[in-house]
Amino acid sequence: MLYVYNVLAAILIGTAIGAVLGQRNSLARITCLIAVVLGVVSLFVPSWIPLAVGLVVFLIGQGMQRDASARA
Repeated sequence: MLYVYNVLAAILIGTAIGAVLGQRNSLARITCLIAVVLGVVSLFVPSWIPLAVGLVVFLIGQGMQRDASARA
């Protein structure tokens, strides 16, 4: 099961790094960096909790990516 966590953590890290490079919002960038850190933590800790928290933080950061003028 550890290998599954490692693969999912690597996917989270890669996706979050890609999102950091394209972010315009600083708060969304911070959440993506937090997701990267939690992904790295889950590579070394055999637990799914940092992976799940990192995914939630990443998805919140992606939700903040929308521009305020696009909502109108």
